[in-house]
Amino acid sequence: MKKSILICLVAAIFFACKNKPNAQETSTGYTITGTIKGLSSGTVKIVEEGNRDRSKLKTINSTEIANGEFKLTGKVEHPDMVSLVINDKSSSFFLENSPIEITINWSDGKENDWRFNSTVSGSKTHDEYTKIDQEAKAVFKDPKYKVLDSLRNLVIAAKKSKNQKDMDKVSALQKELRPLMLEQSERYTSTKFNYAKANPSSPVAVHILGFQYSEGRMSKDQLKEYYNLFTGDARKTSFFKNYITKVYKDNFENLGVGNTAPDFTLKNLENNNLTLSKINAKYKLVDFWASWCVPCRNSFPHLKELRKEYKNDGFEIIGIGTADVEEKWRKAIKEDQTPWLHVFDTSPVKNGRASYGAIAKAYGVPHLPTTFLVDANNTIVLRNPTKEELDAKLKELFGH
Repeated sequence: MKKSILICLVAAIFFACKNKPNAQETSTGYTITGTIKGLSSGTVKIVEEGNRDRSKLKTINSTEIANGEFKLTGKVEHPDMVSLVINDKSSSFFLENSPIEITINWSDGKENDWRFNSTVSGSKTHDEYTKIDQEAKAVFKDPKYKVLDSLRNLVIAAKKSKNQKDMDKVSALQKELRPLMLEQSERYTSTKFNYAKANPSSPVAVHILGFQYSEGRMSKDQLKEYYNLFTGDARKTSFFKNYITKVYKDNFENLGVGNTAPDFTLKNLENNNLTLSKINAKYKLVDFWASWCVPCRNSFPHLKELRKEYKNDGFEIIGIGTADVEEKWRKAIKEDQTPWLHVFDTSPVKNGRASYGAIAKAYGVPHLPTTFLVDANNTIVLRNPTKEELDAKLKELFGH
């Protein structure tokens, strides 16, 4: 009798263990339950992130809003940050295979704002991202750096007044506070870098690093280091595949030093065609800029000096206006009296904002200004050089 009871108990335990589902089996997919205050109808879409050309972003799922509520179900292979798009506005969250609740107050924010705020619960990956993101941003609330907020307000006021004394005062204060600004920036970025290094396979790490991964914010060595750092699910994220990989390949494989710059034909100030390869110069500086870009226009006085120094030796500058409105582009050229060749990269304008034109996209322009020094065969000699690097290279090439 006792033996029979023992056999039954063992059998019961065996079948209980055998039939107990593992973690993956219990996670059959995601269920997103959404509530929107202030909006009763419309279309909800889940869209991948990581591609600056939003027309190429993949829609993962979609449904209709009914009485201010919506529900989406599906399954993903790995957690990833996505955009929740509602009537051309969006908000980001981490999608994973779990029950997720999203609450939105549609009346929050400005009417013409393209973002909306949302509260997300049920996604552990999203909770982890929020935690680390807040840790990084906490540095900006440190009372030690409050003086930098005052500086920003002074800069805005000086620009509005256009008073030279105010501008001089701000310039001197910026120089004085520069060490403090660098310290704040270092603390902010180190949080991101340290998390990425400690969690190389995490999709969260990719998005915590985010647009910090760019040639304007990282050295060439860092771009290589962090591209090769990520493993596993981190490399499967849309941001890694669409953005980080593109930045890496642009810098080291497609549009780096030694590669051939894409040829182009654009309209100049007289509405005549100008082709890069047909410009008679030994070395050409291709400069992407916009009328609204302060660093772009601040670089022009020095570029004037370089052109004056090397023009007769075979040096030319080709300014490509992009992400701009043509009338404003023409006005800026007239104001700045820039004597080099100018062409306009026709830029799509939506809601009053212009985006990069086709040539800027072909060159993988990451930010403005972006410059390429190319030779007579359009071979890239320098990519986004600093002022000092450009000066040294031209002196080397022309011998003075």
